[in-house]
Amino acid sequence: MVQNIYLKPTEKQDIDYLLTLMKNPEIMDYWFSEPYTNKEKFTSSFDERQKDDSLRQFIAYDGDEKIGYTLLYDINPRHRTAIFAIMLDQNSQGKGYAEEVVRSVVDYGFYQLNLNKITLDVVDFNEKAVHIYQKVGFEVEGEKRQQYFIKGTYHNSLSMGLLREKYESISA
Repeated sequence: MVQNIYLKPTEKQDIDYLLTLMKNPEIMDYWFSEPYTNKEKFTSSFDERQKDDSLRQFIAYDGDEKIGYTLLYDINPRHRTAIFAIMLDQNSQGKGYAEEVVRSVVDYGFYQLNLNKITLDVVDFNEKAVHIYQKVGFEVEGEKRQQYFIKGTYHNSLSMGLLREKYESISA
């Protein structure tokens, strides 16, 4: 188990790191997004997102090393729900970080934001991610057929959700 994982809220000085992640086609395929943006557009968008109370953005660290970006978005305080997303930089993949980062964000969502449910969307062929999400307690709630166009082919996505009561029962 990885020991030094922690999250810090995103700051202006993280923009270059975030741009590096978001211009990487291998990473962005899993984010269902085009790996295209420029610094001016991204900085403007970043500034607006920092004011948005419906999201919490974090840089994940292992010690002093940045290993990825993660967030909860569409946070709904009335229904106590949010959507989870994560991207690890390519040098940090396969090292056991993902599960710890997911758990850290889920803990934050349930115990700091008092959420009742966290959901996510994952492309069906990303078996490693699905496995990690299931280890944390997420369950497949549905499938969206031909939802994403990746590398010339349409792919299904899985809608997954985690209820706080289930997370607490398996984390105890």
